[in-house]
Amino acid sequence: MTTFSELGIGKRLCASITEMGWTEPTPIQVQAVPEGMSGKDMFGQAQTGTGKTGAYSMIALGRTRPGSDIPTTLVLTPTRELAEQVSKEMKQLSANTRHRIVAVYGGASIPDQIRKLEMGCDVVVGTPGRILDLNRRGNLRFDAVKELIIDEADRMLDMGFMEDMETIISLAPENRQTLMFSATLSDEVRSIAERSMKEPIEVSVSHDELVSDLVRQYYVEVKRNGKMDILRDIMANGDPKMVVFCSTKKMVDDLYSGLSEEGLKVGALHGDMPQLRRDRTIRGFKNDRMNMLIATDVAARGLDIDNIEVVVNYDAPLDPETYTHRIGRAGRAGRTGVSITFITPKEDRRIGVYEEYMDRKVERVTRKQIQGMQISNPELKALHADERRDEKPRKKKVKATITKEASKGLEDATVLSLDIGKTSGTTRTDLVSHITRCAGITEDKIGRIGMGSSSSFVEIDTSIAGEVLKAVNGSRINGKKIRASFAPEKRKCKDKLADKGRK
Repeated sequence: MTTFSELGIGKRLCASITEMGWTEPTPIQVQAVPEGMSGKDMFGQAQTGTGKTGAYSMIALGRTRPGSDIPTTLVLTPTRELAEQVSKEMKQLSANTRHRIVAVYGGASIPDQIRKLEMGCDVVVGTPGRILDLNRRGNLRFDAVKELIIDEADRMLDMGFMEDMETIISLAPENRQTLMFSATLSDEVRSIAERSMKEPIEVSVSHDELVSDLVRQYYVEVKRNGKMDILRDIMANGDPKMVVFCSTKKMVDDLYSGLSEEGLKVGALHGDMPQLRRDRTIRGFKNDRMNMLIATDVAARGLDIDNIEVVVNYDAPLDPETYTHRIGRAGRAGRTGVSITFITPKEDRRIGVYEEYMDRKVERVTRKQIQGMQISNPELKALHADERRDEKPRKKKVKATITKEASKGLEDATVLSLDIGKTSGTTRTDLVSHITRCAGITEDKIGRIGMGSSSSFVEIDTSIAGEVLKAVNGSRINGKKIRASFAPEKRKCKDKLADKGRK
């Protein structure tokens, strides 16, 4: 067995690792860290959950001295969530090395991020757009960068960051070390690696290592219109904490709307959702305010939650790489998990492709077997409850008694009326995304939304309601031109009585 001390990372890093409770390096760490510590450029194939963040963090922190005024390490991530997760792990690893880590990303205060950079830091972790913005402002210099790390390069391309990524690469010093990690090895990703690296070595996690033995894999044959019934069976089996994967954003919205209308607490994630809602949903799922998260593959990338009991492939993925990436959400941190894939008659060949790729069997089960299956893991729930007891207790919120008239989603809201509703195929998510994009506002400026068949009512922060009205009126959503106006103000009961008195 290889130990962390044998990776050549130094005593202080090893001390932090011991404090974090890591006992032995993962396969990607065993392969990557010694090579990276020698200063070689590296191209790695690894997915979330394999220990790649720890691998490149050990290399960067092991090769650079702390106490720099401007960053010596730059880590590019495709999303805010991943930037936060990476910076959190690097801060834990640097507890004894004293490296200073700063995370920068869109949707957060630029002045706050500038203030942290001006205080001096060793590592900057962030999204390409915000990193370039701060560089152009003169607040983030690349002069001293010795380690350039590009995480989830394939997703960078999916999200349209190729130009920003290449600009950052071109601005970084030529004598740097470059480490690039990607879940898939497309020609486009390889091309970027070849252009940005000098004689890189290649490391990868084998297929066998991508899928934990702790995940019990099943599939059930089902007609397309029968999927919801089986999903309900799974939900009824101990109310497990689960991620449900769908192939399209529309399916995520449809499934979310259907379950929410029944009063079930579920969350949804896909690429068109505003950042504020995405953050709120992930926090809610982590903190057990909901037990089900419905997501697309792109939106769930970088989701780092250890107590997921079940992964449901509501739509069976086309390729085996996506399949293994999805089911790897369960069976983490030494805990058991279950994956259940819904297979329609036209998809019956996909299971064989998954099995060949993993060199493992996916067991066929019937709906009746699912109903009698032990899905929820009581020991895992108890363990997670113990973990949460260790967290700092939250202050109890005092409930205030308020009248229906005074109850608002925002403290001071003005209601806009839009002539678009459910019959157009528009969802609440679509409306929020459209309004934030048209008006250039953040989601916290939008309150409650009421949707009818042909019209909608949206609460907007009163201070900007006029500007939002101008921006939205005449805009198009799903091809339809929207007419927006201020909704008629509801009159209070005392005003109506006063009118009657006058008569």
